[in-house]
Amino acid sequence: MTLEEDLSPCANQMVNLNRMTEILRGNEKSTALARSLWEFFNFELICTVQPPDGTSSRCRIDPWIEHPSEIGKVPRRIALSIRDTERKEETLVHELLHAELIRLGYPTFFINEQTDSEKFRLAGKIINNAGHVIMKPIYLSLGYSEERFLGDEKPLSDCDARIIADLAAMDFSTPDSYWTSLSTYLHRESIRFEKLPLTRAHFRKQE
Repeated sequence: MTLEEDLSPCANQMVNLNRMTEILRGNEKSTALARSLWEFFNFELICTVQPPDGTSSRCRIDPWIEHPSEIGKVPRRIALSIRDTERKEETLVHELLHAELIRLGYPTFFINEQTDSEKFRLAGKIINNAGHVIMKPIYLSLGYSEERFLGDEKPLSDCDARIIADLAAMDFSTPDSYWTSLSTYLHRESIRFEKLPLTRAHFRKQE
């Protein structure tokens, strides 16, 4: 089946779209964002709402990519998991904007470090906060307040504060400048990585 032929969402995919649009029903711009991303990822954008349990909401690729060589071998989807709190709408928009980075062409980094290592955790902080630099202006343009861009945050560690200050001085205006700036930063921290060349075609309707 070609990408052009794969155009009809199944019932479960419609449920996910309806769940998102119900949460965002008060904001036409964010509702349009959710629908356009759902269509961009060939309806493979799922959203689950979980009770608050102290863990963070997430935007992830499912199934997870264990190595860049796996790209294109199996269909994948974007999975959003958010917490059912009074900030549910803003959280969903935040996680949608992480997915929006893929659509905008910003490269995804595969970190070649042990997942339980300090370098892997450091890389996660760097990449997540770099995404926030790009996402925040879009979030604000949708009519949300800066104070609700992030949830209840613990006081920043010295490491976190340094990362955020470093990233604020970088040029992320284009996907190429983002790749160049962040690659240089990760190299400086002696973190090994590869580029994950994700495109729309890697998110295909599950059979």
